[in-house]
Amino acid sequence: MKWVASDVDVINQSKEYVDTAIIPLIPVSLKTDFKGTVSKGEFITYVSDELERQLKGRVFLFPSFSYLKSSEKVIENVIEWKNEIQQEFKHVLFLTSDETLKNSKCEQLKDHLIWLPSVPFEHMDDSLMRKLLMDQVEQILNILLQSWNN
Repeated sequence: MKWVASDVDVINQSKEYVDTAIIPLIPVSLKTDFKGTVSKGEFITYVSDELERQLKGRVFLFPSFSYLKSSEKVIENVIEWKNEIQQEFKHVLFLTSDETLKNSKCEQLKDHLIWLPSVPFEHMDDSLMRKLLMDQVEQILNILLQSWNN
């Protein structure tokens, strides 16, 4: 399920099944490593879309949370999102390739933040890209299954 009106109607009719929110975290920086930052965001977008496709009916994919990489309030803002979304969804999962968030050691996000090493898809063959994407999604699926079983 995605952030579209028709999917919201379905969610409202079957809330007991759609209990997991996925929020891609996309850093923005025009100064340092512009292309690398864009590549990380692109990668997380691909992973998030594939995860939603495979788990349609169980997860809700929120729009990406974009933030300035240089901002000092990113963690505060992500925690605010988590607290708001947890009022409606039992499981809240943020996906990122941003090392800064990975290294933040924030206890409030510890069980909600999944960091993935970015893979640049720019010059990659489609079949290899698909394989790498599926490998990443499989790892997240394992994490989600553990979370759902608790």
